Amino acid sequence: MFATRDFAPRDLQRIEAALAAELAGRIADRGFATGISLADACAIAERAESRARQISVPVCIAIADAEGRPILFHRMEDSLPASTKLASAKAWTSAAYRMGTDELGLLAQPGGMLFGVGHSGSGAGNGSGEGQVVLFGGGIPCRAGGAVIGAIGISGGTVAEDMEIARYAIDGFPERRGTVPEEGRGL
Repeated sequence: MFATRDFAPRDLQRIEAALAAELAGRIADRGFATGISLADACAIAERAESRARQISVPVCIAIADAEGRPILFHRMEDSLPASTKLASAKAWTSAAYRMGTDELGLLAQPGGMLFGVGHSGSGAGNGSGEGQVVLFGGGIPCRAGGAVIGAIGISGGTVAEDMEIARYAIDGFPERRGTVPEEGRGL
């Protein structure tokens, strides 16, 4: 193993450039991108709104990056006021825990592996839904090549309706990006 002090700064720059190029090539070879762009988020939200209109449920739609940071928020007319925070919190929860909010809710039940996760003080949040743990359905991560690249949060209908809309929205995502989103099942 070499220490960085064994190399001249110019050599270190060449090594870093070579490693970056190699990693970029490996990502490209696998056929997936490393995140959800704003254009991708808009396309996902458009599908979500389309499905929500089909089933006559006004919802709020939140799209987050892999760390749960907001990319896009969209509120349909006549959606519930509480849904504004809940959609964002569902997207954050799904991205942060790398699984659907419904699955996390099951694991957080008494006797579950993550019992108490929603009551551990980790849900203080900052008013945007970020940091607020949601333990019922409507948040689903989007994966590509096994890695979480973002998440969607839907709120405004029943839990079943929110989950249906979220799944419909990300099911159309690979058509636009060549990625394969999968509902979260942990790491």
